[in-house]
Amino acid sequence: MLAEKRLTEVGFTLDQAINFINTNISQPQVIFETAAQYGVNTRMLSEISGHSKDIVHEYFLNTGYDSATINTTLNTNLLVNSDLSALEILVSFNSREDILSNASLREVVKPVIDANYDYDGTFGPVNISQSNDGIYSSGELGVEKLDNVPTSSDNLESLFYGSLINIFLRLDQTELDQINTFPANDDPDEFQVLILDTLSATPDFLPWSDEQLADLVTDEAIDIMDKYWTSDLVGVLDHSLLGLATV
Repeated sequence: MLAEKRLTEVGFTLDQAINFINTNISQPQVIFETAAQYGVNTRMLSEISGHSKDIVHEYFLNTGYDSATINTTLNTNLLVNSDLSALEILVSFNSREDILSNASLREVVKPVIDANYDYDGTFGPVNISQSNDGIYSSGELGVEKLDNVPTSSDNLESLFYGSLINIFLRLDQTELDQINTFPANDDPDEFQVLILDTLSATPDFLPWSDEQLADLVTDEAIDIMDKYWTSDLVGVLDHSLLGLATV
């Protein structure tokens, strides 16, 4: 449970957190400000309280916080702010070489992003406390299996590209077409199930050449970074298929 790992990182137990929430349930501002202080997001509050993430979000909305404030103040995990569960296996550093290396992918993506935004700024801490000790913890990254990752933009970039490569290696052309042509105004829950199902299965064959994979990854990276800089979701994978499958 990521919440318990995060609580341990900041010096508290799960029982203490549960008692704190129960004691202050009529004071949502106290819970909000304390959670923000210790880097506990709505996913973690859901795990601690036993209520769904949607209910936690609604609890703060009813207090007067808007979604943008909730996302930018509480949901500050650097990679993803939803519970990936079994899909955590798709989050990894990129060890590919040649056309799929971080340097090659960056060479394509960086000029496009720098024309309007800040490519390098995509891979930095959301707040200064996340980099104070020189290490990104699992509670700061939002991925339970990752721990003690040195706080460099190169590491976040590598995790970003490595994860995108792993995502596309789970999809063949038919599945990708199904996702890309899903009606924009259709049932979002159905769309989430579609992505989750396709990412949960491994194709029987390698679906893409390295050249095709590089094109898919760079196009997706540009789209994700554009959304990153124009929305209030701060995890670099929040807008990826991983984030969409587990909101």
